[in-house]
Amino acid sequence: MRTILTQSCKKHLTLKPFNLKHEPSTDFIISQWQCDRTSPTIAYGFYRISMFVIFFVSWIFTYLKESPAGKPRWPIYLTNWGFTLCLIQSLLCSVMVVGSLLGDRLASKNSFKEKVLKLYRVYWITNVTATPVAFTISIIYWSLIFKAEGANFTAMNFIVHGLNSIVVLLDLCIVCHPVKIFHFIYPLLLALCYTIFSITFYVAGGTTKTGSRYIYPILKWDQPGRTTGICAGVMVLMIFLHLFTFLLYKLRMRLYMRFVCPKIDLSCPLSEKEQNESPRSNADEALGNDYV
Repeated sequence: MRTILTQSCKKHLTLKPFNLKHEPSTDFIISQWQCDRTSPTIAYGFYRISMFVIFFVSWIFTYLKESPAGKPRWPIYLTNWGFTLCLIQSLLCSVMVVGSLLGDRLASKNSFKEKVLKLYRVYWITNVTATPVAFTISIIYWSLIFKAEGANFTAMNFIVHGLNSIVVLLDLCIVCHPVKIFHFIYPLLLALCYTIFSITFYVAGGTTKTGSRYIYPILKWDQPGRTTGICAGVMVLMIFLHLFTFLLYKLRMRLYMRFVCPKIDLSCPLSEKEQNESPRSNADEALGNDYV
């Protein structure tokens, strides 16, 4: 009994669920719905570039639309932290996809492609952080902050508090790379960093563009008990939203196995070795894995 318990602890009480290692790394440069699993398609390349352009243009406008008094305080808002993360992850993915497309057309394509794909861990951690953070920002803003601030519904307001969630949700349905259930730790670390930042901002006597000592109406650190409870609640919400992305990933995999894999299997008869490395084999392994 003791041996069984020890083996179980060694299997599950490890840092493996939190790591950022995945094979094949090409899963980070292709769409779930394409048949070729080794390289991105031209259409997917245009999609990735479009995602980057959307975030880049929106990110620039969020700063330019600020008043002169607001520009120096632009970095204090969680909304802008989240939008910046969305921009970074879209940039990294675009670089990998475009680099792979170019690499496939170069003489030294294997070497070039391998170098580009080394970015996948950085992209993965920004993506897995940006996605639940975007959902959290949208939910918290429209449910608690919008009315409290007496803000008006504007196009820019919708872009930074709504469009971000719509885009990352669409992206989650299209990409091929997995979502690990224990990766909720990364958005939580960002939430903890922002909580510490907001406390420091308040203690240091910082003010917003309107002269308020509170970055957001729900972050009133002169009421530490209530505000700590709100921050804890937001972190719990963030965990549930990450679980939502995990379930959506599992649904995406099942739909892929149901509608796409059979077509690949029928059009490309494989040897026994190739079958073990086939898209269906990889999908079966992902669905059965405890950590993804």
